[in-house]
Amino acid sequence: MSHFATPFVVVNLGCEMIYVVDQRLKAQNIATDKSERVLTDIMTVLLHPKLLDELFIPQPVATHDIIKQLIQDISNTSIMKLDDYSMAKLWDLMTMIFKWQLSVATDQNIFDITRRHLKNVAFLMPHYFLKTIIEQAMRRFEILAQRFTDNDYKSLSNTLILWFSEYHTKISVLIRLGLQKKDGMFNLPSTIDTKILQNLGENIYIYDKKKSAAEDYGNHCSDTIEINCLLGTNSTLADHKTADTENVIYLPIDFGTAATKKTLSITRNITQFEKLYTNVKVKNTDLTFIPEIPKSTQESLLDMLDELDNP
Repeated sequence: MSHFATPFVVVNLGCEMIYVVDQRLKAQNIATDKSERVLTDIMTVLLHPKLLDELFIPQPVATHDIIKQLIQDISNTSIMKLDDYSMAKLWDLMTMIFKWQLSVATDQNIFDITRRHLKNVAFLMPHYFLKTIIEQAMRRFEILAQRFTDNDYKSLSNTLILWFSEYHTKISVLIRLGLQKKDGMFNLPSTIDTKILQNLGENIYIYDKKKSAAEDYGNHCSDTIEINCLLGTNSTLADHKTADTENVIYLPIDFGTAATKKTLSITRNITQFEKLYTNVKVKNTDLTFIPEIPKSTQESLLDMLDELDNP
């Protein structure tokens, strides 16, 4: 089992969240200043060095509940407030689209997809957003990629595929684009538009030719998870307070490896990123680092798969 899967799950899902939120803010004609603030706040926290330091510590992949709560906490640091229904829709969209990317990635590895995610969210950010934030995050993954062996790649891929294996939701945008069948199964790579297939990790909504997104903005949502249902009437853009105390975020972190839950103090002031030096935070130089904790059922299953592949 790979002990570096957690940053890939969090960062890639976070970038998919940015795609969805950006699409919904534009579709609902939210004022530009508020939209830019939402994207800036989310990305500032998602790629904050303190959070990335915790994510890049070698450790068993975090559970679904922990990752989901972390993503929700990150989204809540912005002025956008999602109700439980909208958050559930957002989670289904993020997990299934990223799962689809992993399932059809034939000649691209997870580093390629992650790099493309980060590059494409940069295009959605306002002009004043410091690109250094994204560049530093990309550098972390690049350093890790340089140290990975073929076995490390294989272990990471198996870990991610297993982690997403429990998600089977039908997604309207995937069905419209011919990427998913109506029974929920993904279409084979050979049947998919090569342009989409060769650019896994980019904003998938740029390929959606649906002319009038407003046609589904009513109170009725389709049986599939439709992007138009994301921001409902109970989701609001709250007035942002500018007091200094409101610019500090306390993000609880609990990946199940510590006796007590950590709390990270993160500031929204993005100018702090200008003088930061980014590196990969690890406890040693061994990529096969295994913490001394009992193995989970998921880890045991992965070990069994590795033994079958390498008798």
